[in-house]
Amino acid sequence: METGKRNRAATTQRIVEALEDVLSEWGLDGVGVNAVAERAGVSKVLIYRYFGGIEGLLEYYVKMGRLFPAYTPAVLAQIQPVNQADLAPVWSSQVIQLFRQLRASRASREILKATVKENDSLAHGVSLAQDTELTRLVEQLSFVKGGDYQAMSAVLIGALSYLTILAQNDRSMIGLDLRKEENWLRIEDAIKVIYKALGRSAIDSPTVQVATKPVSLAVNTW
Repeated sequence: METGKRNRAATTQRIVEALEDVLSEWGLDGVGVNAVAERAGVSKVLIYRYFGGIEGLLEYYVKMGRLFPAYTPAVLAQIQPVNQADLAPVWSSQVIQLFRQLRASRASREILKATVKENDSLAHGVSLAQDTELTRLVEQLSFVKGGDYQAMSAVLIGALSYLTILAQNDRSMIGLDLRKEENWLRIEDAIKVIYKALGRSAIDSPTVQVATKPVSLAVNTW
């Protein structure tokens, strides 16, 4: 039984790595069961058996934590701010780290592009899976009660997603060449400023409560 589990886990890993390779080389339009099976060296029947098809494989890939981190309660306890003033740095650091990872992975960027494809059932399914994961991530990292953190996160994450897609296509925005790391550092500085303002707004608001952890539980994770 244990051997069977290990074999399945190893085969699943090989299929996921093959999917990443195909995404990186051909984009979402080039992804199919045949292409992934050939790259992984497995029967396409196995992909149907494990994932139900290419749609299920892509959904599994989006939700497995390679694109959007899945925080355990212990990790969230470390990330949670000790002081209200720490809220903005927590928000900005997590978002900056997320999009650095997305920009570093061609496969991840190709998945991200699914959100702007029209009349494509495969892209639609991938987009829904991404939205589910981003919703979970934002709720985990909000650390506030009250205030429309969903709408604020939609604006910021939506903007960063679009900028990442523009960079993938070698485009510029407001004169910023998104192929240059120096301009992404400017964008990251802007993110910090925005989250600092949002954090101050949350602290000053009579209707928003910042969920800080007791000082006795503070752990230096930065």
